[in-house]
Amino acid sequence: GLKITLKDERVEPPRQEVFYYEGGITEFVKKINEKKDPLFPEPIYIKGEKDDVIVEVALQYNSTYTEQVFSFVNNINTREGGTHVTGFRTALTKAIVRFIEETNLLKNSKLSITGDDVREGLTAVISVKVPNPQFEGQTKSKLGNSEVRPIVASIVYDKLYSFLSERPDIGRKIAEKVIT
Repeated sequence: GLKITLKDERVEPPRQEVFYYEGGITEFVKKINEKKDPLFPEPIYIKGEKDDVIVEVALQYNSTYTEQVFSFVNNINTREGGTHVTGFRTALTKAIVRFIEETNLLKNSKLSITGDDVREGLTAVISVKVPNPQFEGQTKSKLGNSEVRPIVASIVYDKLYSFLSERPDIGRKIAEKVIT
């Protein structure tokens, strides 16, 4: 919902640039993936709240093998991640592994899926609103609140697993990428 308009009146005629994305972090994920080959057209969007912590996640897989995760706490970019990113990664791995097991997609039971496997080709934006954030270091680049990890993990796991169960076509595309 934020709209930013920059106007340069030093030049004739004045130049104006408007930055506005109706879809918020979902649009951000689409923008990051625009030159890549996404596995499914629309990013998965997750939103939830618990104990005054608001969690918002958008994620989409593409055909590459690199992980791009951007994280924010109260709109501050946490480049080094923190407890919210740890909670997200835990939930992501757990939900996808459960989907793979329950749909019997892993024919060779000797294979084990790791978190690294699950994150290959992932583009995600994680945004949390925390009442009293505690950052590690002066640059505010890493969240240290330990209570945020289980909140993010719980919300992401429940909603992502529900999504995969309701949309097994997308779940299979993700699972095939992970298994490969």
